[in-house]
Amino acid sequence: MTAGRLGIEPIVVEADSPRDYPAAFEQMRTTGAQGLVVISAPDFNRDATILAQAAIAAGLPTICEWRDMAERGCLLTYGPVKEELMRRTAAYIVQILRGVPPGDLPIETPTYFEFAVNLRTATALRLQLPPATLIRADEVIE
Repeated sequence: MTAGRLGIEPIVVEADSPRDYPAAFEQMRTTGAQGLVVISAPDFNRDATILAQAAIAAGLPTICEWRDMAERGCLLTYGPVKEELMRRTAAYIVQILRGVPPGDLPIETPTYFEFAVNLRTATALRLQLPPATLIRADEVIE
């Protein structure tokens, strides 16, 4: 695993709803977590503001999947471009409506990704991000 080669020990903390978040952040605190990776899940996307605020209060930098989650407070986001995913979904629907059997359509993976940085969150966490990180970002939120 890449994390192990980098000397990082992942800690899995489960939370299914906002009522579970306080206990999850307490578990992160007691285990010495130094950052938070918010996995791709509809509930976490919905609760991005809550999670980002709790992470800032806990002093944890976050990385999330969708660009709009950076707008709602995650420090870094990297993931597929939602608009492109929707276009590809529409293209599939068109093919199906034209009679192509769904099983004949190829499985595709995203090809367009975006990286966003929230400088307000970095400031709240007292982090100074390297210029190379900011230069590589598709969007820097100030």
